[in-house]
Amino acid sequence: MSLNFERKIIDFFSISKQISHFCLIFALFCAISAPAQTKQQRYMDYIERYKTVALQHEKDYGVPASITLAQGILESSVGQSRMAQEANNHFGIKAYHWKGEVYGRCDSLKQVGYRKYGSPEDSFLDHTKFLKGPRYSVLYQLDVNDYRSWAQGLRDCGYAEDVNYPTKLIAIIEQYELYALNGGKRLDGVKTVNEISTEETSTNSDRWHHRKRRSHAASQQQAQQEPGSEPQQALTPMRQGHVGSSADNE
Repeated sequence: MSLNFERKIIDFFSISKQISHFCLIFALFCAISAPAQTKQQRYMDYIERYKTVALQHEKDYGVPASITLAQGILESSVGQSRMAQEANNHFGIKAYHWKGEVYGRCDSLKQVGYRKYGSPEDSFLDHTKFLKGPRYSVLYQLDVNDYRSWAQGLRDCGYAEDVNYPTKLIAIIEQYELYALNGGKRLDGVKTVNEISTEETSTNSDRWHHRKRRSHAASQQQAQQEPGSEPQQALTPMRQGHVGSSADNE
């Protein structure tokens, strides 16, 4: 066997080994990137499906479309939560003052269930009407394109208990450029908002719809209420749902 032939054999196996390593690395990359691409596509599909209704509600009621979509994405786990799937409820609005069908019950806290809608669009409309309550009236002094102030304002008005709620909304809006839906621009914040991970919205899918356990004093106060009266939920007005009266969100 000639020396040149032996070298060719060695080179052949060396190249084959390199190709095998490349194929393995490429396969691993595809396996890792595919789920991420699928998750990102879910976000894009959600935005595409509901952006028209969000923009219409912005026009009719003044709630920024970017805020509506970011809340829907965050609170419904991009439409994948059980409540969104089974009750078309994307915002966790409770069934107080509700004459329609009710979804589930929080038996451990002896609370009513959640509103069940005929379509996700009905949920979007009810959520927008909810934000027209007196509790949130101060928000309408803000520019409709000022999504950062709106996000912080929702938290300040008592919409959510999570102190990071504004940051999570802003991250979604900026990552998916929701501010551009109505011609708005990205705003510079005081601090950088990291991109939100899909895991934050896909685990514990219904966590936005459960309150902190009441303190002993609050429980005693509820027990002293007249029979049939509503339990007080001062920290989480969103859980009370939309009330079509002047007492809404007080």
